[in-house]
Amino acid sequence: MTFNWMIFGYGVLGGALAELLKWYQLRESPNTPPYLGSARYWVLTVLMGLAGGLLAVVQNVTNPLLAINIGISAPLILKALAAVTPIQPPQAAHVGGKPAEPRVLDMVAGR
Repeated sequence: MTFNWMIFGYGVLGGALAELLKWYQLRESPNTPPYLGSARYWVLTVLMGLAGGLLAVVQNVTNPLLAINIGISAPLILKALAAVTPIQPPQAAHVGGKPAEPRVLDMVAGR
């Protein structure tokens, strides 16, 4: 079995569309999360898009539209799984008064 780069690309496109939807929803939100500008968040965003591509390849689909659909569903499924995890109370501030970094799980859940 060879790695199908075209299907991977369609899956990544689907994952990027799901992330674009999340950014669109944040545009209308009155309180945007503080981690939005952090490098950690953007690395996670890219990884979510790549997860959509990888999932499409692993499922061995041949239809580009199906690959996009699978790519869209990957970040949304991960977000739904992360959202059922209980919210932990905020951690104490670090030395120097800097607030604690948000958990990756909270970033995926969109909190």
